[in-house]
Parts: sequence; structure tokens; C-alpha cells
Amino acid sequence: MDVLTAPVANLRTTWNQFSSKSLLDSLPPSLPVTPCVLGSHNSTQIPLSNSFYFSIFFIFGGGLYFLLLLPFTLRQKQVLAAPLATGLFFAPLIFTSDSPMLQLVHMGACGCVLMRMIDLYYVTPWRIGKEPTLNLEDWWTEIWKPFRKVPMTKEQLQRYELESHQSRLRREQEKRELEQFKAEKAKAKLKAKTLSEDSQNEHNTNGTASNDTNNNTNNDDNDTSSSGSGSGSSTPTLRQRHAKTTTTETTETPTAHNKGKPIRQIFVPPTDKNPQHWSTYLPRWIFYAVLMDIVPFVLSFLTFEQINSFSLPGQFLVTVAVGSLVIFDISLANYSIMFIWAAVTGNLIHDTEWTLVRHYFPGVATSPAEFWRQWHHLFQYIWVDLGFKPTHHLLRKHVTNKTANRELARTVEMVLPIMGVFLMSGLMHEYMMVGMFHARVGHMTAFFLIQGAATIVSKALYNTIGQKVHVPPVILIALTWAFNLSTAALFMEPVMQYEGFNIIAKQSMLIRGYNLLRSHGVF
Repeated sequence: MDVLTAPVANLRTTWNQFSSKSLLDSLPPSLPVTPCVLGSHNSTQIPLSNSFYFSIFFIFGGGLYFLLLLPFTLRQKQVLAAPLATGLFFAPLIFTSDSPMLQLVHMGACGCVLMRMIDLYYVTPWRIGKEPTLNLEDWWTEIWKPFRKVPMTKEQLQRYELESHQSRLRREQEKRELEQFKAEKAKAKLKAKTLSEDSQNEHNTNGTASNDTNNNTNNDDNDTSSSGSGSGSSTPTLRQRHAKTTTTETTETPTAHNKGKPIRQIFVPPTDKNPQHWSTYLPRWIFYAVLMDIVPFVLSFLTFEQINSFSLPGQFLVTVAVGSLVIFDISLANYSIMFIWAAVTGNLIHDTEWTLVRHYFPGVATSPAEFWRQWHHLFQYIWVDLGFKPTHHLLRKHVTNKTANRELARTVEMVLPIMGVFLMSGLMHEYMMVGMFHARVGHMTAFFLIQGAATIVSKALYNTIGQKVHVPPVILIALTWAFNLSTAALFMEPVMQYEGFNIIAKQSMLIRGYNLLRSHGVF
């Protein structure tokens, strides 16, 4: 026994000699200093064990996914999906868990699946008439969609080819309609101008003919015929000009409707020509895992009051740390799923198939638009299908097609759908904050709407002023960071107020090691 205790005693003595007692006394007895405050402290939520709590997602979300495979009619599926979608929405708000990390994953999964199912069962059938019925191949692709682009089968390629062809024809038709609208507008202006000139010319010609008749009474018939033939050859009459214009419009009818030849080539998604073994990406996984341990360990020493008292550089570092937690956590989960898939199937990894393999941290973005392009895209397709496409459809059907100003119509069709995407993202984050912390509604939505407006403005500036004036990238990166920092308070307030930055503290090995050493009195 002395052999085991002697090294520990020597280590403790050495540590006390090289460390300051005042510093050790100032260290907290355990970490995190202020644990994450969940909504379970509110009596309105019912606590469940972790297994029963996560089963909510499989009952309601899994039921909605399974319903996609059944051969029911559209109306029958919509009726059956309604109670499942309602349960998927309310169950995470009624029940809670003691694990902050599990509750974070569960709320995010329920919110994203709920939005996706609303789109598949209700929005997409209304927008394009596509029924929510999938075969096994499409269903499997839908399951993997957040993490991996499953390679298409031959039937899926042909179906994708047809949809691409139809989309191309629609774009060509819209372009023809726009060109026809401009041509008709130009013809109307020219016709009005021509009518005005013809009326003036006829008035002058009639005056000249009447004078010739009074002066040459004996040659009235000859003069009239010659005058008529002369006026017809030099200046056409209003009736003649109108007949010519009508003939021209009839013969010059656009034949562009006959364009749009079928797409002969089969669309093949880009594939990685040099697939790698999963161990090639192991250093990245280790990098994300180390960061996901160090960052929570550092943040666990802080409290909400201390963060509020920080100066601007300190708050900047905390903001970067919390943002890094989000992107590193998602990347770590994506790589873990990729490794499991590769180990089970024995296949090599094509980096073009996986969502975040070619993803990089957006810390060097030169604009808000570039920042959000580099952010993780796990659920982007959900917000695009539920926010961008329906908004664009409504505008095209009820607003912009009836607007004479086509430039304004194109601007509206670009701006409002993008804002719809950021609105969907804001609503999903609001749902998570309410379910986890019972936070006040509005902060997340305001943050994402401001970011959406900044994305549109930065893109417009790049397409106009940015093409003429060269600004050093360092200045653009600094301006992007300044803007994100100035708006981060809206995103951070519900997270910081309830110690949300300590939400994954229990998973940190450094925090566990610290608590173990402190509990045994090592320091």
C-alpha cells in the first residue's frame, strides 16, 4: 500500500511547491461553476427518463416517416399526419429530461423533422401537386438527406432528369414571357407614335389636295388619282399602316415555344474520383473532439454575470467560443456518423457525398452572405423548401406577374424568399429555446431576420459597388466580424442567461478529470 501512496504524496508535495496557494484556493470546488438551467425547474414540464424522453421523437417523427411509405391518398395522409405532427410539436414542450445535451439534440431533431413533414405533407402538394408518397429508395435518401447525398439509382436519375427538364422549360417560358412583355410594350409605344404621325400627315395631304382641286377644276379626276397614288407611294395612310402593322405582328409571332429540346444526357452528381478510407479523416475528428473538450472546460469557469461584465474583446472571445461549440459539435457528429457508416458497410468515403467533409469554419468570411454560405448546411434544404420556395411561388402567382415593373418584380422575388429562409431558421431556434429554457420569444427570430437582411444587402453591394471598387479582404473580414458581434447579443441572450454555454459540460473529459481530482483532494 505504501508503494501506491508514496508517489501520490510526492506528487502532491511537488505541486504545492510550484503552485500558488492563493490561486488554488480561488479555484471552484467543481465545474461547471453554474450548471445549465433547464426548463425542468419549471413545474409545467413533466420530467422523464432519458430513454422515455427520446422515444417521443421515434413515436411521432418515426410515424411521420413511416407514413410516407404507405399507399394512401393525399387527403388520407394529411389527416393521419395531423395528430402525429401535433404530438411532435407539443410533446417536447410538455416533457423534459435531466440531460441538457440530450434535450438539445432532441429539440433540434423534433423541430427540423416537424418542419420537413409540414413541407412534405401540406406545402409541397399545394405548391407543385407532388403527393407525399415515397418508395424505399427515395425514403432512404430522405432519411440520409441531412448528412449524406445518397448516390442516385438509374430510376432516380431518370426522374431527376425529367424534373430538371421541366424546370428548364419553365425558366425558358418565363424568359420568353418577359421578352414578349418588353416587345409588346415597345410596339405599343411605336404604334402610338406612328398613329400620331399618320394623322398629322393625312391632315397636311388633304389640305394640299383641296388647293389643287380649286386651281385645276378641269383635271380633278386625274389630279385626284395621281395625288392618291403619290400619297400612297410616299406616305402610307392610317388604314394602310395599321394593316401593315397587323400583318407584321401576325407573321412575327415568336416561334420560341418550339424551343426546349429534351435533355438527352443523364444527370450524374459529381463524385469524388479518389475515395479515401475512413482513417484518412480521423485527424479531423480528433481535432474537433479536442476542441469540443477544451472550449467547454474554459467556459465552465465563467458565470453569466462575469460574461456581462467583460469588455468588448472579452465578449468577442466568448461569442467566438460559443459559435465554435455549435459548428464543432455538428461537425463532430457528422464525422462520427460517417465513420460508423464506413465501418459497417466497408465502403470508402466519397467526400462529395457527405455534407460537412468539405466544410470549413466561416471565420474568414468577407461578408454576411459568405458567412452563411460557409456555415453548416445540415438543415438548409428544410428551410429552403419551407421558406424560399413557397414564398417565391406565392409572389409569382399573386404579385409579381401582375406588376408592370419587371425590375421591381425580380427584386421582390429575390429578397422576400431569402427572408423566408432566415425566418424558418429563426422559428426553429425559438422552438428550441422555449422548450429547453422557457426563454422569451423574439430574440432568435430578430437575430436571423437581421442576418437575412444583411445577407441580401451584402450580396447587392458585391454585385454593384464590389465590381468597381477593390476593398482589401482584411477590411471586409473585420467588418463582417464587427457586424456579427454587434448582432450576437440577440442570439446569445437566451443562451447565456440560462447558462446554455455549459450545456455539454458533462461530456467534457477535462471537466470530469478536474472534478475527480478536486473530490479526492489532489489540489
